[in-house]
Amino acid sequence: MNDKLITGLLATLLLCGGCGSDDADTTEPPIVVPPPVADSIDINEAAAINLTLAQFDGDSGALSFSLADDSAQAITNVKDYRITYFGFPDDESPSRKAKAWKRWHVTHSYACDSAAAQCDGVLVESDKGQYSFEAIGLNWDDNSAPGAVKRYKVAIEINGALASNELTLQPATPPAT
Repeated sequence: MNDKLITGLLATLLLCGGCGSDDADTTEPPIVVPPPVADSIDINEAAAINLTLAQFDGDSGALSFSLADDSAQAITNVKDYRITYFGFPDDESPSRKAKAWKRWHVTHSYACDSAAAQCDGVLVESDKGQYSFEAIGLNWDDNSAPGAVKRYKVAIEINGALASNELTLQPATPPAT
């Protein structure tokens, strides 16, 4: 009887835990990793260009701005631009000239055409969609009386393969106090 009991016990053990093939048949679903969310777009793929002027120093022409498309993706790899600076006299200064009602202005333009490899000024992308521009050789006294230019504005045009930004004349930002 002991043989029958031992044989039955061994048979039960083999049936309950003898083969582990049941575990091998179950497959776990693969882990799906979502693609990274794009937070930037190349200038030549952007269908719209929105420029936000962050800072503009009229005396030196130094400026910083950000670029984004309509879905708020930062625009990168800007190469082609036209930046025009405008200098005006002080509104409060009287003039003895007969045509003083015609408010004069002085302009300085900087452009970059990457196809022609001809660039004026220095445009630097500091972070995705964040740019700064240095106007090399900007001298307000070139075409006006020394010290006559008191107010400054800038027009920035950024060009991509599919779009350009809306051109607006922006005043210089007041110095921080």
